[in-house]
Amino acid sequence: MTTQAPLIALVGRPNVGKSSLFNALTRKRNALVADFSGVTRDRRFGEAVVEPMGDKIVRIVDTGGWMPEQWRKNHDDKELLQNIEVQILKALEEASVIVLVMNIREGVTSLDEDIVRYIRKLNRPFVIAANKADKLNEGYQIGDFFQLGADEIIPVSAEHKVGIYDFWERLMPYFGEYAKGEKAEKAPEDKIYRVTIVGRPNVGKSSLLNQIVGEERAVASSEPGTTTDSVDVEIERGGHRFLVVDTAGIRRNAKRKDEVEDLGVMYAKRNLNDADLAFLVVDAAEGVTAQDSRIASLVEESGCTAILVANKWDLAPMPIRDTVDGLKKFSKMMEKEIPFLDYAPVVAISAEKGRLYDSLPGADAEVVLEPLKMPNTLDDIWTLAVELIEAREQRIEPKQVQELLAEALTVGPQWGTFAGPMKKAHQVGNRPPQFMVFVKDANKIPEAMRRYLSRTVRERYGFRGNPIRWVFKHRADR
Repeated sequence: MTTQAPLIALVGRPNVGKSSLFNALTRKRNALVADFSGVTRDRRFGEAVVEPMGDKIVRIVDTGGWMPEQWRKNHDDKELLQNIEVQILKALEEASVIVLVMNIREGVTSLDEDIVRYIRKLNRPFVIAANKADKLNEGYQIGDFFQLGADEIIPVSAEHKVGIYDFWERLMPYFGEYAKGEKAEKAPEDKIYRVTIVGRPNVGKSSLLNQIVGEERAVASSEPGTTTDSVDVEIERGGHRFLVVDTAGIRRNAKRKDEVEDLGVMYAKRNLNDADLAFLVVDAAEGVTAQDSRIASLVEESGCTAILVANKWDLAPMPIRDTVDGLKKFSKMMEKEIPFLDYAPVVAISAEKGRLYDSLPGADAEVVLEPLKMPNTLDDIWTLAVELIEAREQRIEPKQVQELLAEALTVGPQWGTFAGPMKKAHQVGNRPPQFMVFVKDANKIPEAMRRYLSRTVRERYGFRGNPIRWVFKHRADR
């Protein structure tokens, strides 16, 4: 587009419906919404189609609940609230127009007035979205808002999507030449790889995202559970585009505090299922826990490519971090808790310092002829990521699968007896690589045979860093 799409910043005090309005404007349910404050903490970006402008696209950023300094002095979470304000101020700096979201039923509060004082100092277009105007008579309760000096006061109901068209019509004058120009032809999008960062709380996922992006894009804190919603950032590295998603920390149901954490975990799992690659972050200082193993099982079940990230390597126990084979020892510890993810490469880093200490290929390194190019710096991880994602794209001919199976039957103890004649075998997918085999009795296939087949496939055809599925079906099944 000849003119850059304008950016609309949604700001306001906690629990006035900013995330609900964000979802209504973008027509997606990407932002986590709950009936209490403190859900949104990081900036969340999205795109909205503006019907009054001929379906042209504008950008929107959702922010956390704003509590200026004088309001958080005696608050228990003042450090977290200060970090949220940093994110809000960055959004305001980039915004073309500021939308202050207020609750029409509660009117103007002293906190609203303090927020407006700061906004007016910025000398930027500023409008008020009077949210929760669900009934006809509520739309007329905007008289108190005129004292704030906003350019426009627009009653809306984000929950019921009322007043959205009028909202766009009244915002159009602030879009300048962009609103007047003809709709630009949308250029074909390049391939973009989806990368999801997962792990339990307080292992450094947000710090890793900030290091990757090169700015404080997510609120990072020593307090576990800081990230409640997923944070998406698009970056370009080595000529490839990545959509990197930081997710809420996943912990056991019994330890979750509230509904927000439950929703955050649900969103994390959803993002994992959509991912091409997952960074599973573990705390090298604490070691690998049973919860790390549970999250690793989610990664394996999702079928995406995986890289294990041992963060806080500078704080790992001395016998591990200060020896030549320290990462090998740590990997052996990981294999005990996470044996089903042994194909994933491991990197030892400090996200806080932006340093990569060491890296290892997966357990299949010895059986694969062509070695992986392991990273020496954090930036090199993206070269490895692309190589692993693209490794799963290849297809194996049915004849080659049949030959591999014929050889397998001569190796294991009585495997031929278990499986019976294999009349048909072929590859049926590559996200993840999956093979279907028709046998006499699928229930008698031993797990050792599956592991051997996966190892043999990796030895001959690669699929590095990816799970391999073997589906055995009765020959009588259609």
